[in-house]
Amino acid sequence: MKRKVLYFYPSSASFIQKDIELLRKEYEVLAPKQNWTDKKKLLLNFISQFFYLLKNAHKSKAIFVMFGGYWSFLPILIGKIFRVKTFIILGGTDCVSFPNYNYGSLRKPLMRWFIKQSYKYAYKLLPVDESLVSYKYTYDENTVYKNQGYLSFFKGIKTQYKVLENGFDSNKFKGGKEKTRDSFIVVAKVESTQRFKIKGIDKVFALAKEFSECNFTVIGIDVSKVELEEKVPNNIDLYPFLSQNDFKRYLETHQYVIQLSISEGFPNALCEAMLYNCIPIVSNVGAMPKIVEDSGYVMTSSNNIYIKNRFLEIIKTNESVIEKQAEKARSIIKNKYSISRRERLLLQEIES
Repeated sequence: MKRKVLYFYPSSASFIQKDIELLRKEYEVLAPKQNWTDKKKLLLNFISQFFYLLKNAHKSKAIFVMFGGYWSFLPILIGKIFRVKTFIILGGTDCVSFPNYNYGSLRKPLMRWFIKQSYKYAYKLLPVDESLVSYKYTYDENTVYKNQGYLSFFKGIKTQYKVLENGFDSNKFKGGKEKTRDSFIVVAKVESTQRFKIKGIDKVFALAKEFSECNFTVIGIDVSKVELEEKVPNNIDLYPFLSQNDFKRYLETHQYVIQLSISEGFPNALCEAMLYNCIPIVSNVGAMPKIVEDSGYVMTSSNNIYIKNRFLEIIKTNESVIEKQAEKARSIIKNKYSISRRERLLLQEIES
């Protein structure tokens, strides 16, 4: 009979389900479905989660929580009482504060308190990148806090941590189709004007206006919820989130993937695009510079003139260099961030 592992998360996502499936190879995984994004259900969620934990925590080998937040507090507290190993997977927004962009869980006083207590009493924290622990932020000069990562805000936290990067199945993401020259794709969940800027879509619009000979595709934008300050350039195609097959079809034919976010952890969409030999163009935030290495380009400033000048250099790149970059992009993800590596390290944490 398989031993039990509990897994809590704020709302469902494909990368969460991927982790759950990995753990199910060795354990019986109990992952209650609760929507913690609806504030009206907050009290009811706490009550439901409390009794769920009382019933199952003491019989579990370990408790995992995706992201720090309201939903992490009781699993960590009750896990500690029952002497069960508790792990919080830190993903990004739970380690930063960007009040000028209305982004980051640590900018909210109440949420921040729950996160701090969760991090303080957890057995171990599992950030997807070292930048979520502590780093000097330089990309956007208007940022209020120049030091980001949870230790920059919770200096007294002594909880042990281990960086555990996301993992990807390279067999599920294979290119092969001919790439369209000077084609650029952005994949981001954009359901508000705030997210439009956080994900750097405003920068992409600015580039499209300057470089009419290039084609841009943005996947994941809900135009009914975003207040666009200007007309959409003719060389930009906007799509909502697509099915996996349609999503892959676009990645196969685009030459570059752009991710000029104000903040990121370890972006899944970027890595999946790189597995399709898309050459990355990213902002100097989170894990992205480490992921990209020399397979693409890292924008060190959010200044529009700087980005425009760098972009001009990019589109002048000769074909032989482009081919090498595309091959390197796939190779990095395949060899350094495999799904088997993440599986091995996750299971290792439970049993160690």
